[in-house]
Amino acid sequence: MDPEIVRNYVAENRALEQELTKKNQQYIFDLKKSLAAANLSEEEKAVALHDMLPLLVQEQKTGRTARQLFGTVSERTEAILNKPEEVKETKPVFMWLDNALLILGVFGLMLGTMGLFFRNSVEVYGLITLFLMAGFGGWVFYLMYKYVYQYERPGADKSKRPKLWKILLILGGAFLAWVLIIGVSALIPPFINIILPPLGLVIVGGSALGIRYYLKKKYNIVGSLALPRADVPKK
Repeated sequence: MDPEIVRNYVAENRALEQELTKKNQQYIFDLKKSLAAANLSEEEKAVALHDMLPLLVQEQKTGRTARQLFGTVSERTEAILNKPEEVKETKPVFMWLDNALLILGVFGLMLGTMGLFFRNSVEVYGLITLFLMAGFGGWVFYLMYKYVYQYERPGADKSKRPKLWKILLILGGAFLAWVLIIGVSALIPPFINIILPPLGLVIVGGSALGIRYYLKKKYNIVGSLALPRADVPKK
């Protein structure tokens, strides 16, 4: 990095630190000591702090602390030292499709297989209901990733996580809409909402999982339910 840019970062960092509350100043002081102990260069420390301080100054106006935004000093140090490799983000439409095919595959196989052995004790869904269940469910699962799971990834910026009440409101509303759509679509007459025999459901479910596998390989889709695992320290 250009030395002039680094000097500007350092100057801006010092000015921003003066605006911090005493509690947040102590956090930054401890973080600097932790980064120094980890042998980070002055340039790396300047960049790391420059990524944090503008946000911290802004968010502390609402009462949020550095620890709430970035975790403990140890956690933030670990995140700075071990930045995960950048993975090409899967487009939302592919995440939705991956989820929908998974739901269609699982329910198709499950209902079809159970129907083969327990014909009179299995809930029967028409094709329209089954596809709506899968399609809308895929969207609900994507929302779970968008508002919850993506912030559990190693190195994720937890400061952008929505407030809990907003998450509960969105996901609760989406789940309720999902249940209502399944219930209403089940009322569609069977001559429109065609009910397949158990073997037909097995074929639909197996085909959905096969298509999902093909698309994941072809487009390198990372599903919304798949989270990168944090490395486990070796003993």
